[in-house]
Amino acid sequence: MKNWEEQRKGGKTSFVGIYTFGLFIMFYMGFLAFGLFSGWAFLKASWLIIMGISALVGAIVAANWLWITQQKKFSAIVRRELAGSEVPE
Repeated sequence: MKNWEEQRKGGKTSFVGIYTFGLFIMFYMGFLAFGLFSGWAFLKASWLIIMGISALVGAIVAANWLWITQQKKFSAIVRRELAGSEVPE
């Protein structure tokens, strides 16, 4: 919970930007490895560009999804903790 509190202090834009960069590298390397090992995208610049665009779009979507799911988990924990801290009269 503390880790998420620290990460969300920078805001959604910062979080999505950092995670998009990391996920883009992961996705692009994965697409590139698949293309190289399958033999269909090795020397074609057009495929490299298509894989790059696909990796970028996928990374942006995944980073936004991560923000939303982490925020939902955080909100659920906070609600649960606040509900559990109420003292019955």
